[in-house]
Amino acid sequence: MAKTNLIVGLDVGSAKMTAIAAAHDGDTNTLKVLTGRSIACKGLKGGMVSDIRETSTAVSALLGSIERECNQGIGQLFVGVRGSHLASFSSHGTYNISRPDKEIVQEDMALAIENAKAIPIKNDNEIVSVIPQGYCVDKQSGINNPEGMEGSLLEVDVQIITGATTHLNNLAKAIQRPGYRIDGTFYGLIPLAESVLTSDEKENGAMILDFGGETISVAIYIGGILRFSCDIPYGCDILTSDLSCVLRTPRKNAKELKEKYGVAHPDFLKQDIEITVPLLDGSSTRPIKTSELLNCIQPRLEELLEKVEYYASMSGYKTKNLPLVGVITGGGSIMPGLPALCSSVLGLKEVRRGYVQRDLITSSEEYFAPNYSTAMALAIYSSDGANLDEMGAYESGGSILEKTTKFFKGLFG
Repeated sequence: MAKTNLIVGLDVGSAKMTAIAAAHDGDTNTLKVLTGRSIACKGLKGGMVSDIRETSTAVSALLGSIERECNQGIGQLFVGVRGSHLASFSSHGTYNISRPDKEIVQEDMALAIENAKAIPIKNDNEIVSVIPQGYCVDKQSGINNPEGMEGSLLEVDVQIITGATTHLNNLAKAIQRPGYRIDGTFYGLIPLAESVLTSDEKENGAMILDFGGETISVAIYIGGILRFSCDIPYGCDILTSDLSCVLRTPRKNAKELKEKYGVAHPDFLKQDIEITVPLLDGSSTRPIKTSELLNCIQPRLEELLEKVEYYASMSGYKTKNLPLVGVITGGGSIMPGLPALCSSVLGLKEVRRGYVQRDLITSSEEYFAPNYSTAMALAIYSSDGANLDEMGAYESGGSILEKTTKFFKGLFG
């Protein structure tokens, strides 16, 4: 099949997959969303494959429906991963410029980044993304782009994100089994943050939280640079489990009650009305007040947010001591009152719901919903080779030198 210009971002979630298909619109010279889909997947747990066959079946159904609706095959497929197996840390690389002219070129920058990667990691882990944070030339720090400058010693600070090789390979096998080719794999939170946060927010200090079913992804930006990221192995599905247990109602009904009547903060409980709850036996019901849902949901969400604070503080970032704004996204972020609760528990100065910036892509309103944000962000940033390599897409073939040189050529001409 001839290669098409259909770009697909595939967000591999906690127990579902979401895809956005986009293409370049020649008339407007913009990237335009053509369609989007989301499908439950029993073969995923916490963003990791627990059943390759189930996952492959879901991939085939999801991407097949995308291709049929767009009436063309997928030209490029970019995958966003999440899960507690991902870890991030900072590293420092150096490179000596030995040429007589001492002028720094893109290859020098790429080799400094390559040297920053030369650190010990777990045998069963591999690097998913390498994100340059800033350069230093002959001890002059605070340089964003040293190309063309003269110097003898080039230094770079990077943020490295690693993932478990077995989990990454199992996911790749599940996607490739139906015949699809992966053009790049990202830690989904990175393109999401780039699409949702403004430049000023990243510069002044921002925390982004992506509320998934079985994970909460967290990133902190300060001074325009990613300083911390992690995936916490708890998510909003635990609220459904709590309600099912406390109310003695089937999970399906607990989920419906959570989505229809659940609030995260008392100020958002407008009326304490009586509702009917089906019981586990399938035939009985009992009445409850909506305040009972709040009394179950709020403490659990506070506990989850305290986990966020704990993980961040373990890396040296105490949210209550930092001038951070909060941006929440993901399917779990739509619950009324969650911004107020995040502000209260995490000590954030203000909290807003995050949506992909509308000047980055053309789309109908439905695909700007939080549950499509990561898939849309993957399509946006993967459509630009410069951005793709800036985030360090994990893909087979090609050295880091080739990939990083491609990034600098795309970014600086």
